Amino acid sequence: MAKHLSKDECKKLFQRFDNGNGILSLAEVDRAVIHWFPEFGTNRQAMLRAFKTADTNGTGFIEFKEFHHLIDLLYYYNKLSDLFGQLDTNKDKRISFNEFKKGHELIGHTNIDEGHLREEFNRIDTNHGGYILFDEFCIYMAKKKTK
Repeated sequence: MAKHLSKDECKKLFQRFDNGNGILSLAEVDRAVIHWFPEFGTNRQAMLRAFKTADTNGTGFIEFKEFHHLIDLLYYYNKLSDLFGQLDTNKDKRISFNEFKKGHELIGHTNIDEGHLREEFNRIDTNHGGYILFDEFCIYMAKKKTK
């Protein structure tokens, strides 16, 4: 679903997002995503994750040089959010081990016994809270993608 934007299209879109100061705040991106990318709906967790990841220089703003990456990340994290939502069957915004066990095939785990599933779950649950949170899930899937 991701659409490759030309440099010209990217510049025009950046200007639509921008309030005139040449950088995009989180609030500007939030408003613009709702307006220009309605297919993302109100998927705030994906938008926040995309914003944090695209802000490669850590300023808390998106500069034009980071903007194209932000657009790509919006699509990527929206897809991950959809997948996360399929695993999170009780919709409490976290994945329990039982939910993970029931849906593990969705993330490419097949023919794995419960012991190995528990090990994989514990690897993903980096804060050891007993649940997989969206950020943990995104980090895991990015690592999985690069292998």
